[in-house]
Amino acid sequence: MSNFFIENLRKYGPISKETETLLTPHIRHCIKKKGDHLLKKGQVNGGVYILEKGILRFYYVKDQKEITTWFCQENMVAFSSAFFFHMPSFENIQLLEDSSIFYISGDVLNRLYKENEQINTIGRKLSEEYCMEFEHRVASLQTKTALERYKSLMEQSPEIFQRVALGDIASYLAISQETLSRIRKQYISRSSINFMR
Repeated sequence: MSNFFIENLRKYGPISKETETLLTPHIRHCIKKKGDHLLKKGQVNGGVYILEKGILRFYYVKDQKEITTWFCQENMVAFSSAFFFHMPSFENIQLLEDSSIFYISGDVLNRLYKENEQINTIGRKLSEEYCMEFEHRVASLQTKTALERYKSLMEQSPEIFQRVALGDIASYLAISQETLSRIRKQYISRSSINFMR
């Protein structure tokens, strides 16, 4: 029987039977309720998580305001950037739905990096993907208009708008909820005109 966590890791590189045998005893599963946290600011190392079911958000707090930086859905790998440096996390990871999660602790994974070349390679590719996504995120905030950021999110993850509170989406897009409502009306209006042509 295939292991959900390992099958998702295969997207980042080959995993031999030997590596699978090494990983399997360390993989854990948990069920979390909506509103629970996988990681809170100040906690060290956390782990690498893959959602079987559910959705989560990354956020930090500034001036008593929650600022959403990322969403993660089914079959996506999630971890805090502080994981790589064994530092206290500066962000929080919270479940937005009742969720089923497979994970491995950061301490264990860092040890396995040193013991197994395939796991080390997968870890490197995970960090490379994180860096690429982070670069795209920064570029989007710096170079795209609010409408362009909205359209990108709609094209890449339209289901987000059915599963996530508009306040969290507005925060992710770095706009107010009022601006998001205005953009949504503008987008729907344009889509309707294009459909009628």
